[in-house]
Amino acid sequence: MDYLRSYKNIYDQNIILMYKGELTFDLVTSMIATLEERLEELEENRKVKKKFYNVATECIQNLYYHLDEVNADEIRISSYDSRSALILIAARKRFYSLQTGNYVPTEKIGEIKSRLDDINSVEPDELRALYKKALNEQEFSDKGTGGLGFIDIARKTGGQKLRYKFQPVTDNVTYFTLQVRLPREA
Repeated sequence: MDYLRSYKNIYDQNIILMYKGELTFDLVTSMIATLEERLEELEENRKVKKKFYNVATECIQNLYYHLDEVNADEIRISSYDSRSALILIAARKRFYSLQTGNYVPTEKIGEIKSRLDDINSVEPDELRALYKKALNEQEFSDKGTGGLGFIDIARKTGGQKLRYKFQPVTDNVTYFTLQVRLPREA
């Protein structure tokens, strides 16, 4: 393998953070601190820095709190990989791109898709009301979270649509990818 070429490709793509593996609390904390340091080097606009930091933190924490272990034998991967997440954050000329990926039980797709479609169907100025409604309803997931993560991400990106994809792996396991774009203009 040509490691220099691989490094150059990563460098040329302006990748800020790339990670594949199991997420722990300490690792999440370290990633967020690393992103904060890198952002100081990359971005001059304080407002964009703040939004980026908040969106990246929410994306990573969302993964951490909602990562489901799936049956590794069923999808022919290691048990380590069955609990793994993928995080790719890059700086483009006009926007920051944040992508996450993880395995989810197929039975949860309907709920995730419905939530994302609801968020994507409202206008940016309606996101605040949607956030308040979710906050007031105080429904908590089986993970103990209030379901505000996706709404908060959409709010902080200025109403950018949350792009997502579900790729069936087996009847019981699907790979979920989320892509978020944050404009670099304030």
